[in-house]
Amino acid sequence: MCCAHDEVLDLPPAVIEMLAHYRRLRADQGWGWGEEEPPDLFRWARFGLLGPSITEYASTGDWAAAVRSAVAGRELPAGLAVVTVAADGTATARTGPSRPGIAGRPVPVDVLVLSAADRDLEVTVDGVGVPVPAGGVGLRTVDVDPAAPGVAVATGGSELGLLPVHLATPGSLRLVAPECARWSVTDPTGGPWGPAGRPAKWDALDRPYWHGADETIEVPAGPVHVVVCRGLEYERVTVDVVVAPGGHEEVRWSPVRRFDPGADGWRSGDLHVHLNYSGDHVLDPADAARMQAGEGLDLVQLAAGNLGGALVYDRELLEGTAGEPLWSGDHVGVAGLEFRNDLLGHLHALGHRSVPDVLHTGHEGTGQPWDWPPNAAACADLRERGGLPTYAHPSFSPLDDVAALYGPYRSVEARELVADAALGLVGALEVVSCADDRGAVVLWHHLLNCGLRPAATAGTDVFLSFAHGPGVASNPPGWGRVYARLDGAPLTVASFRDAVAAGRTVVTNGPWVTLTVDGAGPGAVLDRRPGDVLRVAATVAGSGVDRFVLHGPDGELAATDGTRLAVEVPVSAATWLTAAAYGGDDPHTLGAPVFASTSPVHVEVAGRRVARAASARWCLAALDGLAALAEAEGRFDPARREAQLGDLLDVVERARAFYRGVLADAPA
Repeated sequence: MCCAHDEVLDLPPAVIEMLAHYRRLRADQGWGWGEEEPPDLFRWARFGLLGPSITEYASTGDWAAAVRSAVAGRELPAGLAVVTVAADGTATARTGPSRPGIAGRPVPVDVLVLSAADRDLEVTVDGVGVPVPAGGVGLRTVDVDPAAPGVAVATGGSELGLLPVHLATPGSLRLVAPECARWSVTDPTGGPWGPAGRPAKWDALDRPYWHGADETIEVPAGPVHVVVCRGLEYERVTVDVVVAPGGHEEVRWSPVRRFDPGADGWRSGDLHVHLNYSGDHVLDPADAARMQAGEGLDLVQLAAGNLGGALVYDRELLEGTAGEPLWSGDHVGVAGLEFRNDLLGHLHALGHRSVPDVLHTGHEGTGQPWDWPPNAAACADLRERGGLPTYAHPSFSPLDDVAALYGPYRSVEARELVADAALGLVGALEVVSCADDRGAVVLWHHLLNCGLRPAATAGTDVFLSFAHGPGVASNPPGWGRVYARLDGAPLTVASFRDAVAAGRTVVTNGPWVTLTVDGAGPGAVLDRRPGDVLRVAATVAGSGVDRFVLHGPDGELAATDGTRLAVEVPVSAATWLTAAAYGGDDPHTLGAPVFASTSPVHVEVAGRRVARAASARWCLAALDGLAALAEAEGRFDPARREAQLGDLLDVVERARAFYRGVLADAPA
């Protein structure tokens, strides 16, 4: 699949009809198609100041106040109009700088309504009613034709005419790369420009982007800012050009590598990507293939899954291709399943050859409304079908306290992971994800300290059909990724799955990390005796790294602000070792602190695995939290509550027996 040609994939008839159905839903419902009640936050996904609003909301819990704070006392950006409705219903408006546009190319404009009225209102924006609660806020994103740029707003007490866009004279710009790449092209107001018909996308830093290799696009005459990159392995390059009215300019990109894992046999993957998931667009698998190629991503798993109701997005794609790649060669695509239970956790399984009978649980208004059967049953089912069960986005907090994982709400964190890992049902967890990587590391290290060996993997959970956020949801696939060492095997779904299962992985959202222990890399299991000395070498390449750390069961063994670690570690008992890089913001990392980690090298002594009492107690406390949460918040059939809850408590009790055994085996 070459992004320069946009070949049409040979899709099963059911998938073609699925896409047609989605387009009908999109035409009828607009944004949020496929959902009866899209999550409130998702309704604001196209809002240009979503990031600052979410930051404020996290500290106050008041969404209207958070939005007001994001626009108060600041010069508005282009593409935003703020309409303020007074208590008497009269309205005033202010707008950011007028955005240039070209006839026939609609320009998106956010019309934000702030109400001071003590009653609910409906404000008409461009002919569409926008409900605004008393004292609250409302939003409509209008696609404005620059040839007729006026936007009418009526509040009942006032009628306003906004002019947020003006018609500009076009020129043309050719953009050329040796391989498919990610381009961001903006005018001086930040307005995005790309090929007509290509899905409009913005990353977590509110930068527009699209993918292509050789494209000629129309742009407004004048200064144009171009940024080009290709995933994590290449340097970002910025170019400023001036396009004359009716003129033509050209930008050619010569990529420069930051690092080259492929030269050493490592292949990259993003195992948790959603193609269609409501939102702004309906996408064809070819769109995903183009994005994958433009990010230099070797393997992508497109996960079918429901959001809040019964519709399982891309189900027909999974059912029509299960067990076979969507495309193969230099890049491999495969359809998978995100099994979702919002109380117990979400999981997926690379490589399953058939489709489970149960695709989700615990969602009201669906055929599976109960938190039953336990996720353990889904893990076992996916494993029997050839998949590698993997828990997604494990924690939304840094997990300073185990209780943080078990708040009284359905937060989609990996709450049953501690139990299912103990029962041998889980092969990996997303150590790099859309959630808090610090919390994932805490959880992962506790499992490693109990002799369990889940591999580190990565899944971004990006929604390719979303133009804007929330958060990292509209980032490109592979902004966080797992590298798997295939040991000379050709790139296939099976070879990638086997490498992850063996722990031959490195996860990253920016830098590249290597680790050897006595010459062996991640996933290796070494047999040593007390008194032996392990010779450890680790390197990090890339940018944005503040600390480079060697971890073991008892915490940090060594750290540096440089790029290399060379350490001798004496052996007294079984251990494991990982190398990890930590940092803050970096241009190559989109919407998360810089982070990378290897999977461990495991060291056994006399056949014994690691056993740490503190981690066994932590996991036992986690199981107590899971049981208490299920009893208090679980949704079970009232006629079968005792039996259904009992199935989950049985999983918990069997896991308790495992961790009690670890506690008994742990050295004093």
